[in-house]
Amino acid sequence: MNIYKKWIIATLSLILLPLLTIAGFNFYIDPLWNFNHAHRYNQIQMSFNERQQKTNLITFGSHDYNALILGSSRVTYISQYDFSGLKAFNYALNNMLLSEYNHYINYAKQQVGHDFDCIVIGLDFFATNKNLELPSHFELPSYYFGQSQQLAYRYKTLLSTDVLKYARKNYEASHEGLPRSYAYNRANVKTLVAPNPEDRQWLINKNLKWYGEKIYGPTYQYDSVKPVLQALKKANPHTRFIIFTTPSSDLLFRVLIKQGRFGDYERWIRDCVEANGEVYNFMYPNSITSDLNNYYDASHFYPQIGTFIAHRVIGHEDKNIPQDFGVRVTARNLDQHLQEVARQVGVE
Repeated sequence: MNIYKKWIIATLSLILLPLLTIAGFNFYIDPLWNFNHAHRYNQIQMSFNERQQKTNLITFGSHDYNALILGSSRVTYISQYDFSGLKAFNYALNNMLLSEYNHYINYAKQQVGHDFDCIVIGLDFFATNKNLELPSHFELPSYYFGQSQQLAYRYKTLLSTDVLKYARKNYEASHEGLPRSYAYNRANVKTLVAPNPEDRQWLINKNLKWYGEKIYGPTYQYDSVKPVLQALKKANPHTRFIIFTTPSSDLLFRVLIKQGRFGDYERWIRDCVEANGEVYNFMYPNSITSDLNNYYDASHFYPQIGTFIAHRVIGHEDKNIPQDFGVRVTARNLDQHLQEVARQVGVE
């Protein structure tokens, strides 16, 4: 009898010990952001599934937010802590589209248990293309919400070997202090490491080619942002909306002009003003957009530029912001502003 008992114990140990080791390591590093602990070995977190990771973070983390930040990958590089006076959660996601905003707003409201005092939205002109084809496929927002809401979801993921793969990479990066092109820390702040000059030039050329052919090219068809923004405001009548345009580099803006999209750009700015009463426009030739040193490629600005954006739209005094970076556009100065941008880029 003792022999059988020892055999059972030995067999169970062979099965359980590896599983417990995987679960323990996944919990310790927590690459899916299901738990709240932070230490030196999980400070660099890869953003391998932002939609699920950030959904987990707001589901299982702090719920004392009074502001929400939405936008694409460009907005992910703006720190939620740069919005002075607000307790903001940055729910911006890679290739986030306007059609997804209402879903993520509603889910975030459910988690915090109340309406937000303020919702900050960063808009990309490229997303106005009705025929936009994204390079990556994403599930519907309900998929990620459903995952987080599954019974014992965060504990079941501890046994995943896929999660283990990212946990190991995060551990190695944190342990050795190795920079990643982009990564988060445990406070939902994203960094962006400058590439070497050769890689950067390749990234810039790739951006210009892709936008010129796939985004602003012959398949472009303007899709108005006005109805969606109006619907968001109607669904959140007690919330202040701060809307801004994300500043691509002037080099990329010139591709837009070359492809004959300036009229659509003007419609975009007008739609934002008509829907919200105002928009903070950063996407035009200025001190920041004209300096490629402020950009990782032709499209994505570095986090320090994100700080300028946050401070400008929230009205936080910052002497480091160039005076020509960011214009609050309202019905009063709309025509004048668009005429000035047209003059800058040589459009009649």
